[in-house]
Amino acid sequence: MMKRFGRTMLTVIGLAVAAAMSPSIHAQATGSSVVNHGLNANLGIFDFNIGQLTFIQVERTANNYVFAYSMFGPFSGAGSGSIPASSVIVSGASVDTGKVTFALNVNTCGLDPSSFTTSQGSCGTFDITWVQIPASVGGSTITSGTTQQTTPGVGKTIINGHTETFNALLTGTALGYVLPNGPFGQLEELTNATVTITK
Repeated sequence: MMKRFGRTMLTVIGLAVAAAMSPSIHAQATGSSVVNHGLNANLGIFDFNIGQLTFIQVERTANNYVFAYSMFGPFSGAGSGSIPASSVIVSGASVDTGKVTFALNVNTCGLDPSSFTTSQGSCGTFDITWVQIPASVGGSTITSGTTQQTTPGVGKTIINGHTETFNALLTGTALGYVLPNGPFGQLEELTNATVTITK
C-alpha cells in the first residue's frame, strides 16, 4: 500500500513539476522560429528513495533543439543551451497510434560553451527515452491558437499554432542517475507552430 502511494505521489509531483518548468531554458534561445512538425519533451521527478530532484526539458526549434537540466541531490548539476538535432531521435508512426518514442543522447561536456552553459560546473551524459502513452490511456491536452507564458527574470514564450501534450513513460540516465521507470514525463507535439522567445 505504501509503495503504491509513493509511486502515485511521484507521478503527481513529476507531472506537476514538468508542466511548471517549461520556461527554464528560454534565456538561452531568444528569437522566433517556425516548427512545421516537431516534439518537445520534459520531465520533473522527485525520487523519495534517495532525495533526488530532477528537471529536464528538450524543446524543438527550426533547426535543432534547446536542452536544459536542473538536478539537486546526490546527482547535481544545471545547464542550458542549444544541442545538435542529431542528439535527438524520434521514431514511431505518429502520436495518433500512441507509439512515438523520443530519445535524447547527448554529452554536455562536449558541447560548445558559447551555445551551451553549465551553471554548477557539472556536465555529463544524458541518455533518456520518452515513450508516448496513448491518449486513450494517459489522456492528452490540445491547444490551438496563441498561448503565452511569462516568467520573471527569464522571459516570455509565445506559441502560435497547434500543440497536443501526452504523458510518457521514461527510461534512462542523467549524469549517472538512473531515472525511475514509469509515467513521469510528457511529450508535446507542435504542428505549424511559430515559437517566439524573448528575454
